[in-house]
Amino acid sequence: MLDHTSAQLDPVPALLHQLETGNDVIRTGAVRALTAQARHDGRTRVALLAALLDEDPDVRGDAMAGLVGIARPGDAETIRRSLMGDPVREVKQAAVDCLTRLKDLAAIPLFRALLLSRAEETVAWEDENDVWDDWLDIQAAVIDALGQLTVTSAIPDMLAARDDEFGQTLDIPVFRALAAMGTEGAVWLLSVAQTEVGLARKRALEALAKVDPALLADQVDYLLADDLAEVRQLALPLVQADDARVADLVLNDPEPGMRVAALRRYGADAPDLVAQALSDPNETVQAAALGMMQPPLDPALEQSVVTKALAWMSLAGAALAGASADALTRLAPAMAADPLMALARDTARPLDARMAAVAGLGRLTDAAATERLIALLRNETQQVRTVALFHLAGLARQGDAAAAEALAMAIDGVLLLPDQAVVAHAHPAAPDLVAPKADTAPRGHLLITRDGEIIEDEGTPTDAVAQSTLGSIQQGMAKTEAPDMAEDTPEETALKRRKRRAIEGPETVADDLRQVALGVAGDVPAPTVEEAVLLATTLDADSLRLAAYRALLKRLGTAPLPALIQERALAGLSDPQAAIRSVAAQIIATDPTQLEALTACFGDEDALVRAVAVEHCAKGDVLLRFMADPVRAVRHAALHKIVATGDDDLERGAFDALLTAERIDTLGEALQRSKIAMALACAQLSTPDLPPRVAHLLIEALAVARVPQDGGRDDLSA
Repeated sequence: MLDHTSAQLDPVPALLHQLETGNDVIRTGAVRALTAQARHDGRTRVALLAALLDEDPDVRGDAMAGLVGIARPGDAETIRRSLMGDPVREVKQAAVDCLTRLKDLAAIPLFRALLLSRAEETVAWEDENDVWDDWLDIQAAVIDALGQLTVTSAIPDMLAARDDEFGQTLDIPVFRALAAMGTEGAVWLLSVAQTEVGLARKRALEALAKVDPALLADQVDYLLADDLAEVRQLALPLVQADDARVADLVLNDPEPGMRVAALRRYGADAPDLVAQALSDPNETVQAAALGMMQPPLDPALEQSVVTKALAWMSLAGAALAGASADALTRLAPAMAADPLMALARDTARPLDARMAAVAGLGRLTDAAATERLIALLRNETQQVRTVALFHLAGLARQGDAAAAEALAMAIDGVLLLPDQAVVAHAHPAAPDLVAPKADTAPRGHLLITRDGEIIEDEGTPTDAVAQSTLGSIQQGMAKTEAPDMAEDTPEETALKRRKRRAIEGPETVADDLRQVALGVAGDVPAPTVEEAVLLATTLDADSLRLAAYRALLKRLGTAPLPALIQERALAGLSDPQAAIRSVAAQIIATDPTQLEALTACFGDEDALVRAVAVEHCAKGDVLLRFMADPVRAVRHAALHKIVATGDDDLERGAFDALLTAERIDTLGEALQRSKIAMALACAQLSTPDLPPRVAHLLIEALAVARVPQDGGRDDLSA
């Protein structure tokens, strides 16, 4: 009988025993398992150092990787020897990382040598035909190391390595290293950003953006005078709000992006500059300024801003029109309703601006606010309807009966009139790319056949020459019986459909409105909405039925389930759609009095349904049959229940079943959560003549088992 003493729960002796086997695979797993289970145990560190001399390169690589972060300064010499003498790239990379974390200054000369060459006189490499790629990886590793160790004297060598014909892949590590080297590295990065072009300049600027701005404090004037806006922006954190140069940055910088960045940084402290930025020639800058306008404003300024916002809503691009809609709601809510409704309904205006208008309408609180949002549910644009539904749901949750009734009607599919239920979006005609030029005599018309061939139709009348190719195609197709679905034809590729179809949502507005309403407002606590959701669970359309069941799940409060919801949930357990059965099972699981119904789901073909059933109603030995389930989620649910029972026999059964089924991931979870399982694993791994297959399974399970948050088990040898 296992008593779960610390010795029996200590996997280190058993793993050290397995390290002595002649099986390379088992030794490799043992190294990883030691690192996973006892990372900070002194015995592990000693074993990993010894494994650096193992004959198998995988063992050595895993051992060196395991030493990263746990090696001690006294181990540095051994690690340096491996870096020089082990030909395997993975060992060398981990050794560089290990020495860097140790801040081993004695390794710096070796790092600098590997920065510029393979240093073959002191460093061993694998096959000479392949060492170039290996060296590039090590070169990148030592560059990072020199940066972390702040070896500024190596900067010229790093820059020389970039200039080497094979150094084109070194920009990122070199720039990252420079960024870590303080002021001197930052100055070199700035030099690269100002003198180079293309991808190198972009990468240098990205690296500069991550350095401490204070490192560039002495370069402010130099930065602001640069021709590149990206370089000038680096100075913004270094310029104080009371600096005389702020106004010039906000109002006169030649790059709009720079003016926006300066406006956002200094606008809160300089409202007069924000007002002046409303007259900027660039709409992006104007939009940023408008977004910073907060009441109360000076009456004259407020009137001016409102007047501009009204004009911009009708004429400006998406960003400025949207900012104007938002500002109008904020600054003049009493007069905002009609202009916002006009913008929301105007399909000729940018969609982003229209959505901003709907959001603005949702923030109005006058008596007609609900009515306006309900009216927008009849809009042909899906995104407009969705935003309106979101705000109506908010009102309904606050007790607005009209909003709740509208949501229920939308879910029922009766909110829209028949002529509003379907919107036929007109597809614009394509330009005529084959019509003859005006100064060219007509010579017939080119046609495109359904097989994609371009032919010349000499019999086409002269007055039809100007007809578009699209028109010809449409006429030709009109004479041929069209397939039920365009997707069934070879000509109707996905790319062509994407180019032609409207972006404003499906044409079946009523069905789309039902589905979106179920997702957005199905959990609104109103009887009318609940009735609509329940009715929707009986619909024929799978997508609507699934949305209804999901809404039903979100509506649940405390058990027991109301009779009608219980009825629909039980019906859902037999639904042909697995996703619906899964949601129905989750609904049933919330009521302890109905859990027995889930036993019918133990054999469901869908893993999520089985997992819910196992989690909530499987008991005793029934749980063990799920240890061999092909899906991890089901095994996890069963194991969770087994461990929660505290039944030693069940835990032993689970261990045996998982080992037999060779489910390493779940076995690893069992070893982490169950003292019984860990004790059994340690005992078996300590057994002489354990079959290699069993040893491999147990070791791999220990390697994947999660460990305590401190990164490893306690040092049980103390």
